[in-house]
Order: sequence, then structure tokens, then C-alpha cells
Amino acid sequence: MRSRAGWLARLVPRQRRNGEREAAATAAALPELEDIAWYRHAEDAETASFWRMARQLPGLVARALRTAWTASRGWTVAAIGLNVIAGVATTTALLAVSDATATLFAAPPTWERVLAAGPALGLLVGATAARAGLGIGAGFAQSRLNPLVLNRTEREFYRLITEVPRSAFDDDTFADRLKAAKDRGSRAVVDLVGDVVDLVTAAVTVTAVAAALAVIEPVLIPLLFAAALPTGWAAVRSARLMYVSNRSRVSRRRRLWMVEWLMDNRWTADDQRYHEAGPWLRGQHQVMVDQETRADFDVIRSQTLTRALGQIVAGIAVACVYGVLLWMLAAGTVPLAVAAAAVVAIGQGRAGMESLLVAVNTVYEDGLYAADRHEFDAIAAERIAAQPHLADPAPTGAGPLPVPEVIELVDVSFRYPGKDTDAVIGVNLVIERGRTLALVGENGSGKTTVAKLLSGLYTPTSGRILWDGVDITRIDPARWRCHVAVIAQQVQRWPFTAELSVRLGRSTAPADRERLVAAARDAGALDMIEGFEHGWNQLLDTEFRGGTDLSGGQWQRLSSARGLYRDHGGLLVADEPSAALDARAEALLFDTLRARAGAASTVLISHRLQGVVHADTIAVLDEGKLIELGPHRELVAAGGVYADLWRLQSRSYAAPE
Repeated sequence: MRSRAGWLARLVPRQRRNGEREAAATAAALPELEDIAWYRHAEDAETASFWRMARQLPGLVARALRTAWTASRGWTVAAIGLNVIAGVATTTALLAVSDATATLFAAPPTWERVLAAGPALGLLVGATAARAGLGIGAGFAQSRLNPLVLNRTEREFYRLITEVPRSAFDDDTFADRLKAAKDRGSRAVVDLVGDVVDLVTAAVTVTAVAAALAVIEPVLIPLLFAAALPTGWAAVRSARLMYVSNRSRVSRRRRLWMVEWLMDNRWTADDQRYHEAGPWLRGQHQVMVDQETRADFDVIRSQTLTRALGQIVAGIAVACVYGVLLWMLAAGTVPLAVAAAAVVAIGQGRAGMESLLVAVNTVYEDGLYAADRHEFDAIAAERIAAQPHLADPAPTGAGPLPVPEVIELVDVSFRYPGKDTDAVIGVNLVIERGRTLALVGENGSGKTTVAKLLSGLYTPTSGRILWDGVDITRIDPARWRCHVAVIAQQVQRWPFTAELSVRLGRSTAPADRERLVAAARDAGALDMIEGFEHGWNQLLDTEFRGGTDLSGGQWQRLSSARGLYRDHGGLLVADEPSAALDARAEALLFDTLRARAGAASTVLISHRLQGVVHADTIAVLDEGKLIELGPHRELVAAGGVYADLWRLQSRSYAAPE
């Protein structure tokens, strides 16, 4: 977030005068934002013909029903079944209208004829009530089904996300599929189920009306479609106009949201005032708001014209339909009772046809984006199944491995996905229990990559990592990761309480108050935590009521406490654990690491070489290769790369004469 503040400083004109007027002339200076996955299939959705959509419908309906069936068989049957039965009730009601009007209009109405029409009228009332009740029941079933589909869809998505190997997130192809699935794909899966139910409802309504007309007078069926198509076309066209407008404006809207974010949040408040950027930002905001308003007016005008045209054509079509009915009445082709029933049926059929056309369009669009989610599921499942410990079942049983006495890296190499060169090349190291190995080297030398390989985030491209002779890359990580604790270089600022932020080191285990206090004390965080207003229950995010924020060094103390809380005497990997610490906290942490070294294995990475001089072995890496290995005194005496680095840092501590 702070990088955006720097971006703001670079964009602000040096001269504040007339900032708001200058913004109108410089609005185009803002960089174009990358398109978002929300409109990944926009072109297909905009240009698809009705027949192309219709061809896709069977497959999309089948996919949606499978999803709904998996989420809840009972509510799927209820949602579809009740709508189908409601369609039968619709047909029954229309036929009852025909029978009742035939009896009442056969001759001048009398009480006898009213009584004779009683059964048909009773059937009409019953069918109408049944249709209303069934519609309510179907709506209730669909309302229950939607959250169940959402829950299952999200549960499966996050299961896959948390089980894929870490290397997947470094793959551009996987990242694209993940973004598409998360931005709209998962939501589209849920929407597709609901839209298919709406499609079925509309189709059943149209079919029911057509079935009634087939019994009453088959020649009236074409009139039903003639009267319904114009309004249906107008509804679909209006929806597409809004979709196209939204797509064309997405880049500007995201710029608008970014400018609003720069003006209204605490992260940029300081920088904004340092540089007096308010007038320029307000000017940018006003220019884009004006453009958005004009775009809104344009789409409203287009939609209004489209709806007006649809209503005009629909009015002409309805007039023609009624004209045909009158002609048929005058010619004696259709009795008055049939014509009356046809008027009722056509009215219901028009509404159903409009809903059907809109549903076809919506289902097709949702299907395009739901395919992104299904594609992601397949890719993620494939990556999970391809992990070595699944492809090659463990030969040494299923129980957890013991704490290792010796950890070996045997000719280990690793290349990040999409890269042309290896980050680690042929590294051989031995880490004995009770001893400390320090990894030293310039930026990009491969130190953190080795740490990630040891902690199981990545699997070597070649070579082996052995725990007492067992290749851990070939067994379930759950059998050995419990013995690995990490203090990472990149500190995660978990927005929880101080206690939970530390307990995440072993989140599934019951809280151990004694270990919590010890870990916080050894990390130099205990006084800080006890000094909070709410102590261990202090929320560490100002987004929460009563929450607080921490400095970079305070966050690093909590990160260290989290790693130490997890540590149970196995392997502790400390990657630049003191980068943001003050001198006192740094000294305390290194004292803690040295104190545990006699009973456990430690891998320490630090650019501050005074923190690694006590390591039993120092491994110097350069461009992914191990170039020097030995204790501090030997490496200094050897006069190599480590000696040069040590001399450079030692000189900075020498007092000037």
C-alpha cells in the first residue's frame, strides 16, 4: 500500500496553483490499467447470436444441474419439480378459463349457466392457488439451494488453493487461471445454477401456455410467439447495452476508485499533505466523474430507445394478434370463449417468453465464466495429484517422522516456474542436530530459496533432501513439517489478537500459556504485548474497533515469537529474523537462537555477519552455488568472498580517528 503513496508523489505536479484546472487537461496522463478477469469473455458474450447460445444450453443446463445435485439433491429436486408442477397448474388454469368462458358465453348468462360453470371456475381457482403456492415453494427451494451451492463451491475452491504446491503460485498460467476463477468464475458457478432454475421456470411457463393453446386452438400458438418476441428482444438488447457500457468503462472506473482510495485512507494521508496533492486529486476525480455521468446518460438514452422500439413493435404485434382473433371471431373460426382464454394465455405467455429470452442470454454468459472455474479446478487437482509424495507412496510407513539427527541436501538444484536458470545449483549441505548452519551471500545468491526447500515450500528440481536417510520429498509433508519452524524474511501482519498472532505457529493445538510467554519473551515481544491496552487480547488492526497498528520492528518481534512458539526442538529456519529490529531486540533474538542450538538444528540467514559468527558452519552462496563452507575463523583466514564481506561490514563499525 505504501508504494501507492510513492506513485502519488511522482504524479503530483510540482506547481500547486490551478491544480484542479490542470487535472482536466492531464487526465489522460494516468497510465492505462490492465484489463481485469471479470470481462475475460466479454467479446464472446457481446457477439454471441441467439442460435449459438441455444446450442450451448443443453451442456450448460446439465453442468448446472450436476453442481446443484452435488450441493443438495433434495432442494434440487424441489426447485425443479415444483416449477414443473406449477407449469401443469398453469395449463390446467388456462383450460379451466376456456371451459368456464365456453359455458358462460354459450348463451345469455343465467344462474343456471353460472352454476354449470361452477366446476370449471372451481378448477380455475384451485389451479391458480396451486400455481401460486407451488411458485412460492419453488422460490423457497431455490433460495435454500443457492447458499448451499455457494458454500460447496467456495469450500472446494479454498481446499484446492491451500493444497496446491507452493510452486503453483509462481506459474503465470496458474496465476491467470486463479485470478479468473476467483474474480468471477466461482460466482458464475453459483449464478449459473440460479439462472438455470429461472430458465426452467420460464421454459415451463411458455410450454404450459403453448400446451393450453394447443388444446384450445393450435393455430393461436404462432400468435403467442409473435406477441412475445419484441419485448423479449428489447429486454435482452437493453441488458447487453449496459454490459457493453460497463466493459468499456472498467478501466476508467478502476482509475476513479484508485484516486478515491488515495484521497480517503490513512496510508496516503501523510504523503498527500506533504505534497499538497489534494487539488490535483480532486481535479482528477471530477474529470472522471463527469465522464462517468455522460456515459450513464448515453446508456440510459440507448436503453430507453431500445425499450421504446420494443414496446412499439410489441404493440403492433399485439394489435395484429388481436386483429387476427377478431377476424377469426367474425369468421366463426374461433368461438368467443376460446378467444377470451387466448387473450389470458397470450398475456401470460408474453411475460414467460421475455423471461425465457433473458434467461438464455444470462445462462450463456454465466456459462462462459463458470468454465474458468471448472478449468481452474482441473488444473489445481492435476497439480495436487502430481506432487511427489502422492505420485510415489511413502516406503517407510504412515507415522510421523522423528526429530532428525542429520538433515542432508544432496546435489540439490531448483528452478522457479517460468524461469530460464536455476536459483540453486548442485548444493550439498549437512545439518546436524544441536548445531547451527548459517547461509551467507549477496542478494539473489539463493539463500532464501534453500530455506524454502528445507521448510517444504518447494520440492527440488533435482537432488534429494534427507532426514536421517529418508527422502522427505517423497513422503507426505504432514509426517515431518510438524518438526519445522520458520521465522520468515517477509513478515505477515495477521489482523488478529496478539495471542492468536503468536499461536498461529501451532494453530490446531490447544493454547500453551507458558510457551506463549516464553516465545514472546525470547523474541523481545513480551513487554510490548503486556504494554498493550488489552494485553494479549489486543487486536492488531485499526480496521477493528479498539485495534492498534504496529511498527515494522514490532511486527517482526511478533513474527519471531510465532516461529519460536512453533519450535519444539526440531529444525528452526530463521531468514533475516532481525532486519527490522533495533539493536537491543536483535541481540536478544540472537542470544535466544544461540541458546537453543545445543539441542536442536538451526539454519540462520542474515546479512549482518556479526549475527552469524557463532554458527558452527557458514555456507557462502553465490548465484545459486555453494562456494565456501566452514566456521567463521577459517573463512576469514581463507581470504575469500566471506572474508571480503566481513571486512566491509567490520569497517563500518570502526570508530573514526
